[in-house]
Order: sequence, then C-alpha cells, then structure tokens
Amino acid sequence: MHKLFCLPICSLTLAAFFSGCEKASVPSDSQAVSWTSTTIEQLDETAAEQLARAFDARNEMEATLKSNLVASIKADGPMGAVGVCSMIAPAIAKELNAKHGLTIGRTSFKLRNPTNAPPAWMEWVVEVKQEESAYFLKNDGTLAVSYPIHIATPCLLCHGHADTISEQTRASIEEHYPSDQATGFAIDELRGWFWVEVPASD
Repeated sequence: MHKLFCLPICSLTLAAFFSGCEKASVPSDSQAVSWTSTTIEQLDETAAEQLARAFDARNEMEATLKSNLVASIKADGPMGAVGVCSMIAPAIAKELNAKHGLTIGRTSFKLRNPTNAPPAWMEWVVEVKQEESAYFLKNDGTLAVSYPIHIATPCLLCHGHADTISEQTRASIEEHYPSDQATGFAIDELRGWFWVEVPASD
C-alpha cells in the first residue's frame, strides 16, 4: 500500500499532505460526456500508454509535494506544510499538467480546500471511499485514473484529531481554510485520492 505525506491528503513510504482540482469538462449540446468504468486488463495499447503517463505524473507530483513538505516542516514546522498545501501544490499541479499533457488533481470525502471537489467521474469513487485505484474511459478516448492516499504519521500533524494538532497549526489551517473538514483522521486511514485525466493522442 502506498503511503504519502498530506496536504489535503496523504500516501507512500513516508507520507504527505495532499488533496484534487478542476471539474470535468462540460458536455457540449451535440455530444454528452459519458464515462465508463474499466479495468487494466481491458485497456488497449493506446489506453495502456495513457495509463503510463498518468502513473508517471502521479509519481512526480507525489515526490515533488513530499520534498516541498519535508523542507517546509523542517524550516517552519507543521504551519509550513499548510503554506505548501495552499500555495505551492496548485502550482505543481499546473506545471505537471503542461509537462505531461494531462490534468492532475487531488480530492477527498473530507475536503480541506473546497476547490478540490471531485470531477464528475470521481464522484462514485468518493462516495464509496474506494480503497483501490479506479479506471474510467470517456467517450472521446480520455482515460481517467484515481490513486488512493492513506494517512501516515506525518499527516497527523495537520489531519489528526483536533486535540492532537497544535494551536499554531490549527490557527494556520483556519486562516487558509476557513471551511476545513479534513481533521479527525487516524494512521493508515484513507485520506483521499490523486486523480489524473489523460486525453487521447491526436
């Protein structure tokens, strides 16, 4: 199971603090958007290549966020991680979108940042709190993938139960996220997901 640090969510060997972005595109009048659940075994060669791009982008976002979080926590304590979450994480996602030609984000069933609401195809994943990766194909050839993020020990600095989060950290969270819902988690619990949408090649 992957563990990472947490912003609005957490997972991978050390953990991190993360959580999603942008809504799925609005369907045109001429063609409604249609998503179909699929599996790795059902993917053709083209979709398999899209999946590899999604995996690379997720791994890069995970690693970049983790390194920024570690540096910020060392310099400024947990309050620094809140700053990374609110300012640096969206910039990292935007950079990776351009670099890989896709859309990557984070989301959760307990949002810290309301702009991380799930895209349409992720709504079922969020509702049932899907613990494994889920795969979807859109009728225009876009592949979408979710990657679960679980709480690791460092995540608890900002996402644990209220009485275990320092007063300074709580104040920083309230300043950056006045509608925060993302506390009360325990070690190894599902925190949320990375999600990736990879368009079909031209």
